[in-house]
Amino acid sequence: MAEGALEPLTAAPTPPRLRRLVLGPLALLAMGAIWGLGFALAKLAGENGAHPIGLVLWETIGSGSLLLTVCILLGRFPRRQWSYLRYYLINGLLGFTIPGPLLFWVAPHLPVAVLTLMIPMAPLLTYVLILFLRTERFDIWRALGVLMGFVGVGLIVLPEGSLPEPGLIGWVLLGLAASCFYALQNLYIALRSPPDADVLTQTTGMLMLGGLAAIPLAAGVDGFLLPVFPMTVAVKAASAMLLINAAMMLIFVWVVRAIGPVFASQTANVIVLAGVFWGWVIFDEILSPWVWGAILAMAAGVALVTLRHTTPAGK
Repeated sequence: MAEGALEPLTAAPTPPRLRRLVLGPLALLAMGAIWGLGFALAKLAGENGAHPIGLVLWETIGSGSLLLTVCILLGRFPRRQWSYLRYYLINGLLGFTIPGPLLFWVAPHLPVAVLTLMIPMAPLLTYVLILFLRTERFDIWRALGVLMGFVGVGLIVLPEGSLPEPGLIGWVLLGLAASCFYALQNLYIALRSPPDADVLTQTTGMLMLGGLAAIPLAAGVDGFLLPVFPMTVAVKAASAMLLINAAMMLIFVWVVRAIGPVFASQTANVIVLAGVFWGWVIFDEILSPWVWGAILAMAAGVALVTLRHTTPAGK
């Protein structure tokens, strides 16, 4: 579910009007709605006994295996040179192996909409890291976008009555730790992505090696989620998450290639709205006005950060 893994690409040439005005928006809505469902399924699986690391294995090795099948059918394989394997591994660690268990551990304790807010925080934190490294010039509007994101966090954790229970603030902060790793992944890809890296194959390599790295962790804590039959609620939810992650990655790749990474990055806002819907449908969740304010603040923040043109430092 780490979208930033596919963003550092050169935008495609201006697409035909059909792609830009019809297919692109439809794909954006589909991705947001279905990826938002994935967060609800993670909450459902966690509430029914699935270990967070077990869910990570399903979402990495499971989804990666499906994408590897696509690679084989297309005759495009992940590179096996050490430099590429190292890139895939670090990418997988930052995007799945470390933040995945955090997010899935948090999932049973927070409303789905609040859980999905960890996704738009990633591009905002990425810009903070970019400024710290001085790879881009300071932009007042993008800085304002970051500020709006933190205002959104404040609207969740500070007002009394924002969350269903006061003790949930710690879970929100733990979820934000996952966002920090997603931001590190975004920055790592931007700085270290091989110039000839293919998006599909590098995503496949990232999922597979990130998942393999999680196997010792799963063994150490007995966190495996076995595909038993008849399937339990947790296995059904994990199976659906696996299919969703693989399918949405493919659609995301198409959107990035056909329309561009900036347009595709707006999926984050649709995921949050979908999280509101699925949380209401599946868990009967009703959000406080403070959380709605946080959603609006973060949506504005993501728009300000991602829609502004970047200016390299020194220019």
